[in-house]
Amino acid sequence: MQEIKDFNEYYNNNPLAQREEERFNLLDDEKKEKLKILEELDLKEYQLKVIKRKRVKPQKGDLFVVSPKENMYFWGVIINSDVKVCEEDGFMVVFILKDRAESPADTSIPNSVTNLLIEPAIVGKWYWNKGYFYNVGISIEIPDNVDYGFYSVGRRKYVDEYGNTMKKEPELVGIYGACTNQGIAYEINYELIASGLI
Repeated sequence: MQEIKDFNEYYNNNPLAQREEERFNLLDDEKKEKLKILEELDLKEYQLKVIKRKRVKPQKGDLFVVSPKENMYFWGVIINSDVKVCEEDGFMVVFILKDRAESPADTSIPNSVTNLLIEPAIVGKWYWNKGYFYNVGISIEIPDNVDYGFYSVGRRKYVDEYGNTMKKEPELVGIYGACTNQGIAYEINYELIASGLI
């Protein structure tokens, strides 16, 4: 048990976790209570809604929608579709945006690819295969100057999606590593509660 406690202390001793703790402490009691309940829920109670299973080969610039609640859709965009995790191919860097889509048939384009709902994330194709992410058939140009990266907890430094050390903290930063099947769903629901959107 001591080892797990030490691991949790080690994992939480990073700038992103510390910022999240500071933010949590500033929330009102109602939001704090909702977040504590979310933490105790089973995955099936907050998992993303299946939109439509689609066998696609996600590409850089593809727009997709994600639905955390019935009739609630947020835009997402693939920033990089060629990432390896633990020597395995098929991973992508995605941004989930604050911009809302009307439906999976929406053909509008988000105003900005950097107006993030949650931190940048590295995900596998199964998010599309299971229908949690749904490509809308529109691709956009990703600006070359998007300043993003990841914090490697194990190495205690900022890295790009390939694990290369970055010279400074990027403007948009997530935790380095592939998201689990509950990671994106939890992060989105956490943000919806913390922002007062649900």
